[in-house]
Amino acid sequence: MKYNTVVRLFLIIIFPFVIVDKNVAQNSPGFSIHISDNGHYFVDSEARPFFWLGDTEWELFRYFTAAEAKALLSERKSQGFNVIQVMLNGVFPEWGTLKGMKAWEGLQAWKNGNPLTPDEKYFKRVDSIVSIADQLGIILVVGVYHAKDDDARRITVLNAKPWTSWLAKRYLNHKNIIYSMYPHADLASFPMIRTAVQGILENDKGNHMITMHPDPSPTSSSFMHTEFWLSFNTLQTWSTDLMNYDMVRSDYVRIPFKPVIDGEARYEEEDGTTAFQVRRAGYWSCLAGGFYTYGHRDNWHSPKTWKDWYASPGAIQMKIMSDFFRSIDWWKMVPDQTIFKKCTNGNIGARSLDGDWIVAYLTDKAPETINLGYITSSSQATGWWINPLNGERTRIDLYPTASSATFTLPSDWQDAVLFLKGDNDSKRP
Repeated sequence: MKYNTVVRLFLIIIFPFVIVDKNVAQNSPGFSIHISDNGHYFVDSEARPFFWLGDTEWELFRYFTAAEAKALLSERKSQGFNVIQVMLNGVFPEWGTLKGMKAWEGLQAWKNGNPLTPDEKYFKRVDSIVSIADQLGIILVVGVYHAKDDDARRITVLNAKPWTSWLAKRYLNHKNIIYSMYPHADLASFPMIRTAVQGILENDKGNHMITMHPDPSPTSSSFMHTEFWLSFNTLQTWSTDLMNYDMVRSDYVRIPFKPVIDGEARYEEEDGTTAFQVRRAGYWSCLAGGFYTYGHRDNWHSPKTWKDWYASPGAIQMKIMSDFFRSIDWWKMVPDQTIFKKCTNGNIGARSLDGDWIVAYLTDKAPETINLGYITSSSQATGWWINPLNGERTRIDLYPTASSATFTLPSDWQDAVLFLKGDNDSKRP
């Protein structure tokens, strides 16, 4: 028997749900993603489900050499991040000057702040970073302009189209790019948005998806949900509260169905934001049927000091979260609060479409009664606690699926994942 087979059998015995499905995208060079047939999630070119775990590295193009970018991206990949959100021109040029930060060789994406005069030297380095991300199997969500560019009149309805046309032509064959815009979420932005999109569409040949990340928070791109070019919705909550669940859930049910990304909640360490608040927003977003992009305050306050903060508790706990979801058939997940007999605020639940499992994320100490009748694949279910701090899994008991069962968050935990999976093996204790 081969070693890999032995390991796999061991995992099945010890942790029967902790198996990475061979049909799930693992990311390889030249990677691209698309929308699933049901509209709710992403798949790769072989139609394998792709679980989005994003990170914000807004200043990656402006302050990093190609070698520095490779080092950072390699670490993020090892932490489970497979999508990086980045701005072509940084968050906005004025910020770096105010913070005393100097762009790579003093260059900006646009000479004299003019999108019609992109700096070739700057973009050759961007080319290198895009290729590095591609080699690592990382998708880049590339911001083509920000509301601050509009406010400062760097971007206008006159130059937006030629700028995005140039961009679309340059990166036509780079599969690991998704285009995004960061406009104000109001009617006045429509002409600019549509002009910028037109430049991409006319030169991109349908090679890349397009989304929109409106500013300021709390806003969602779903204010233009029915636009044909909007591949998926991105929202900005700037909150660590239940708003992350509510906004994602609201977009999840919009017709036509489109994937939903909670693209910018409050960053770890920003305004006192804790790792607990960060991971809580992540679980809420994912269990609402969407995906989550993490962020650390210093990704824009102090990007060059990334070695001091990339291994922050919140970032590590994002990998634990994504490891859990990637270990189950998450693409069959249906957000459903009715799994709870009487849901306590902050407790969120979901079930599998085929009736095989239930997952609950608990943040409240009060006992919570769960209706196991949603597990229809077997007469009993095995229960597991998963610790969001370290990923440790503890088997609880077997429960008949014809009834309900009450669970209480472990006393010394802030939060917990409760996983209940159908199990008809009579030999199990």
